[in-house]
Amino acid sequence: MAALGAMAQGKDTPESDAELEVRYQKMVAQREALAKQRALAAAAAEAAEAEAREKAARGQRDRAKAERETRAGAPDVQTASPDGAGSGPAQILDLTDSLLIARAWETLFPDSSLPAGEYQILIPAGPELSTGRSYSATVYLLRNGTEAGHMDRSAWETLSTMSSNESEGGWAEAMEGPERQDVPLLWKSFKWEGHTLLDWAEWPGEATAGMGTAVSSIPSSKPQIQRDIDFTWSQKLYGHFLLGGELHRIQFGGGLTRMGAAVADTSFGKSPLVLSHDFWSEADWSWGLAAGVPGLKYTLSLASGPLPRYFWMEPGAAAAIRQHKSGRVVNQWKGTVMEREGNLSHTLDARLGILRYGFHFDSDAYRVPIQTFALDDLPAVFGTWGAGLVMASDILATRVWMDIPDASLRLGMPKAYPSRFRIAFLHLDLAYRNLRNFNLGVSVRVKVENPIMNRPGA
Repeated sequence: MAALGAMAQGKDTPESDAELEVRYQKMVAQREALAKQRALAAAAAEAAEAEAREKAARGQRDRAKAERETRAGAPDVQTASPDGAGSGPAQILDLTDSLLIARAWETLFPDSSLPAGEYQILIPAGPELSTGRSYSATVYLLRNGTEAGHMDRSAWETLSTMSSNESEGGWAEAMEGPERQDVPLLWKSFKWEGHTLLDWAEWPGEATAGMGTAVSSIPSSKPQIQRDIDFTWSQKLYGHFLLGGELHRIQFGGGLTRMGAAVADTSFGKSPLVLSHDFWSEADWSWGLAAGVPGLKYTLSLASGPLPRYFWMEPGAAAAIRQHKSGRVVNQWKGTVMEREGNLSHTLDARLGILRYGFHFDSDAYRVPIQTFALDDLPAVFGTWGAGLVMASDILATRVWMDIPDASLRLGMPKAYPSRFRIAFLHLDLAYRNLRNFNLGVSVRVKVENPIMNRPGA
């Protein structure tokens, strides 16, 4: 009993600080040893996994190399990259399936109809697969050699599978073979057949209407304002022969026309008028007739207004009007009045794809012909645009125009002759020589295209 009491008494005795410290140090050592064991196990597992991945990748590279050597009948001497991804050549493929072209264009531009032209698909260089074909995540649609848009490779594969060429092996078969994969020179990527050049040179049958205003900066004169209303109609007749008509209304305000009216009051010894002249002159109506064949079009126009079409090109317009003499470009203001009644102008236009050239001749209005060079109907994020040069002898001006946006609407009635409307809610046209000599126009334009305008044409 005494022994049991002693044991009970010893059990209730509290531990000393030294004993507690020893127990704590043992627990810390146990935790550290356990953490080290876990870290070593994790490192061993990660090393084993990395070794397995490297072994699998090495096996895949060996299999791909064996496949290439089997197809080529000779050892593959191309050096592979460390991760096993080679680099395949880019590809440019001509598109001849009209349905596939239409679907691709609709995928990129659902609200815009397909414009005429030659189309190709560009597949950039990408990682080489085990089959020997290259893979790129993005493909590019080209129109007449210029990028029109891009899409995912998966979308292109879907479209090509749906095309009518699928029965002939599809685009997957056309992409194989080194003769299809080499990228040709730019001029070789175009088709120079007769029908292709004819499509590029074809004038469209269409009707247009526009209304807007323009301001011109003229040295030694107040700004010249003008308001325009324009209507045009082009109709295909007898195959590719085109006939067209134009009607224009123009009204000038301030600037040269108001100054010219004041100068006319006192010209040649006449007494000045008491009343001042109105800001806006009387509106002038003019017409035009056009005839064209693919690539060329001739237009005869009535040009009897006080200011010719390219009056802003004249650097000394104010002095020429005040002194009734010819300028460097314009010679219309030599008489007692600024107008030339019954004057006719002649314009010869040429086109090939996006290229445009114009030759404007009017000996009663200009001392020299006016020539224009331009790139037109270029696609952009905001719509379409164009740029070019205007040249009169040694005087040169740059010109840029934009349609923002170039919206497209379709009217399916009547069913046999559906109409397509292209609307430019904001058409900007800037012709610039310098800060003192430029012309800026703002207008709204509507263009209507209907199959009946191309009948019986192509």
